[in-house]
Amino acid sequence: MRLADKTIIVTGAASGIGLAFAQRCLREGATVIAVDQSASGLSMIDETDNQNRLLCLAGDVRDKDLALQAVALAEERTGALHGLATAAGISRSGIAIDAISDEDWDAVYSVNVKATWQFMVAAIPAFRRNGGGAVVTVASQLAFGGGAMNAAYIASKGAIVSLTKTAALELAPDHIRVNAIAPGATDTPLFRAGMARNPNPSARENSRNRHAMKRFGEAHEIASGMLYLMSDEASWTTGHTLLVDGGWTAA
Repeated sequence: MRLADKTIIVTGAASGIGLAFAQRCLREGATVIAVDQSASGLSMIDETDNQNRLLCLAGDVRDKDLALQAVALAEERTGALHGLATAAGISRSGIAIDAISDEDWDAVYSVNVKATWQFMVAAIPAFRRNGGGAVVTVASQLAFGGGAMNAAYIASKGAIVSLTKTAALELAPDHIRVNAIAPGATDTPLFRAGMARNPNPSARENSRNRHAMKRFGEAHEIASGMLYLMSDEASWTTGHTLLVDGGWTAA
């Protein structure tokens, strides 16, 4: 129960890493404000009977009003906001750098970077009222090594690392910690869709073997790293990017 009596907003909560983390937060005793564009997906979050600690908001994370609504709901329900995890993300993989459209580039950045910033900005006043808080953003191991045919996504994840460090410096005086998780290739719907778009038939095998542990990660393994960063166990950790990548960056 490492998150007992805490209220946490999780974006991208209907699938993949966001879903795994939202479920983990519930098991660890938190009240969760789950945000995702998929209303049907949000209905699948609760594994047991935690309805009194789960509140769902369906909408586009790029909508600034949705971020403000999530923060207001957290404070109305429990009186305080303690944490924010920004797991919502999209990819346009399988496209060469000189073939990416303006629309695809802007879409990736608006969801992966701008929405992260907007939710963070919306949460800051509530964190200050509470005397502090914790933010966990979602980067990628690719931000540290690069990769082909996925420029917009990889660039956006590099931006998340830099945004996390900058926010950590600015918000430390307010006792607001900001850290990032950088997963390796994790078996999620987003990853599987990206592999399906890749024109190289060996892409999946190559990606798996690029990791020292010769397998893909599972969403619950990434959620474990996020739990540490969100919890009071990481009380002296800020501005850090935690690589949970199966040895990808070491290989």
